[in-house]
Amino acid sequence: MYSGLYAAFYYMKACYPYLKETKGSIINFASGAGLFGNYGQCAYAAAKEGIRGLSRVAATEWAKDGINTNVVCPLAWTSQLEKFSTAYPEAFKANVKMPPAGHFGDSETEIGRVCVQLASPDFKYMNGETLTLEGGMGLRP
Repeated sequence: MYSGLYAAFYYMKACYPYLKETKGSIINFASGAGLFGNYGQCAYAAAKEGIRGLSRVAATEWAKDGINTNVVCPLAWTSQLEKFSTAYPEAFKANVKMPPAGHFGDSETEIGRVCVQLASPDFKYMNGETLTLEGGMGLRP
């Protein structure tokens, strides 16, 4: 929780004056673990869903200041996911399947580029939304 929900809260609080001045954008990161209730990920899922709740409240309260807040739930092959696969093989096997896209997302090209667009003026009207960038994993029943 400290590196997820609390960190997002304190960073947002510290950045608020600058975001208000520049009419900036917030992009927080959550996870399919919270959206789908992944096996063995209770604390992680709770923290990530907390970030989504925090972001929705900020979207409501800070929109009047020109600040938009959105959430991205990515599935990309990263060193963290690799560590998770090694440390918790049973949970990894139960939760992390190959997405319908046929590959895990690339952090830079498939996740990062969406975030750059979300932070652009073209997306100022989008506020309080959660985007799943999981190669179709959100389609699962």
